[in-house]
Amino acid sequence: MGSSYHQLYYHFVWTTYKRNCWIDKEIEKNLEILIRDKVSSMKSELMAFGCTGDHVHLLVKLHPSVSLSRIVGEVKGYTSYVIANQIKSSVGFCWQGGYGAFSVSSWDLPRTIKYIHNQKEHHQQKSLIQEWELLDK
Repeated sequence: MGSSYHQLYYHFVWTTYKRNCWIDKEIEKNLEILIRDKVSSMKSELMAFGCTGDHVHLLVKLHPSVSLSRIVGEVKGYTSYVIANQIKSSVGFCWQGGYGAFSVSSWDLPRTIKYIHNQKEHHQQKSLIQEWELLDK
């Protein structure tokens, strides 16, 4: 067999340290670019990005050679370093230690993408999917 086929879609969520509301418009626009570049460098694809002041949501088509923990660790480490040292050093920006990872079927991609893109609206209207927000039950 000369090639392989895969559909590995994951919805990732993680928060800023102590859920500090550090993600402003400047950080947000840079975050998406930084995350897209890092994900792409790992043979994967960022399909959707959304955030609020204290957390991010990503939908990633993951390459089978990359583990969940590796992509999250590298994306969090890279973005945290760049933001803290080059974009907004006055804030002390960093991420919380954990993360959420949810597998997504190809049938659920449109719904997941819509949810991720509309983060600010969902938070204003309180129309949240509790597990995807890493909220206490």
